[in-house]
Amino acid sequence: MQEPSQPVNEPDEQINTRSREEIKEEYLDASTNVRHWSNLRFAQLTVYIAVSGGLTAILFNSAFILAEPFRLIIASAGVITTIVFWITEERTMAYWRNFIERAAALEPALGYRQYSTRPPGKLISSANAIRVLFVLLFIFWVSLAIWT
Repeated sequence: MQEPSQPVNEPDEQINTRSREEIKEEYLDASTNVRHWSNLRFAQLTVYIAVSGGLTAILFNSAFILAEPFRLIIASAGVITTIVFWITEERTMAYWRNFIERAAALEPALGYRQYSTRPPGKLISSANAIRVLFVLLFIFWVSLAIWT
């Protein structure tokens, strides 16, 4: 899929040449997209936790006595799954951020301040918390792959 070629925040003079209704319609679309990408982030995380939990259960469940090569395969699947979901999460966050920035750029023309005045993300943020989670789980799976 190709990346958008237009900048997210078009110059104010281009926004101001459009009707208030056109700007409001785009603002509502951007807000809907923010909700969509936000919901998708946590849906993906739920699927990842379920898959990762299933792989962990197979490795540590005493009912499954796995030969060494199979343990390595399961641990490697955990590493690959973590990488795939981490990349997906980063892309989802990029789209989420894109629509927040777009909505914020439209707000002055509408007299709104919902996105443009939101608290700035700093070191402690949901994005960084998810990143820490993925780093820790990546270390967990790699250590299992090494010491299996």
